[in-house]
Amino acid sequence: MARHYPSFQTLDIADQILEAIADRAPGFQGRIGVNWYWQLPGGILVTFILDFTTTEQRWDVIRAEAVSPSIGFFNAAEFPFKAYGTLATSPPFIHDLEGEAEWSNRLYFQMGHLIEDAVLWLKLLNATIIDPQVRAPATFPDLNRLEREMVAYALDELNGHFRLKDIYPAFEERISQNALSRLARKWEEIGLLTQRPRRVTVALRALVDQHDEDEEEAA
Repeated sequence: MARHYPSFQTLDIADQILEAIADRAPGFQGRIGVNWYWQLPGGILVTFILDFTTTEQRWDVIRAEAVSPSIGFFNAAEFPFKAYGTLATSPPFIHDLEGEAEWSNRLYFQMGHLIEDAVLWLKLLNATIIDPQVRAPATFPDLNRLEREMVAYALDELNGHFRLKDIYPAFEERISQNALSRLARKWEEIGLLTQRPRRVTVALRALVDQHDEDEEEAA
């Protein structure tokens, strides 16, 4: 299937969205061709593209992916315009016909919400930074159930932050403050957590994901 690309006018329109994201999310490198790029700490490269879900005359979704020199592709996100529309029957899109592009149903498009979500996703990627010298996840110790639950709590409830003052109250019946503090220091030393303010790294997420996969296969 032949790949279709946005017209110059469509790219100019999309620039408004991506430049607004760039104003709030550090690391923007600019648009090269039809892709927008961010360079994040830890060598993470983020690519945004404008795409369509039905026909090339209706550009209606921004797709993004993140890659790391250590582990390659590790995260992706999609921001379909209809998810930010106020009318289900009139979703917003960029109407691109023979090089003449303009917004359709722009009044129903909560563009600011899309921008906020994209900025949040970029910020969350900072919780997955791996130091170039970190050992491969396969060399890390196994995590027990409690440790996996605490990581999941940090990701789901704390946006990837591993703050002891927030984690301890949720698990105080199963771990002491001293034990939690020692665990956090150990994980920080071996690269499973970033340096303070501590955040969950890709390596730690990979350990949790690998254990979940192993349990699924065993079942």
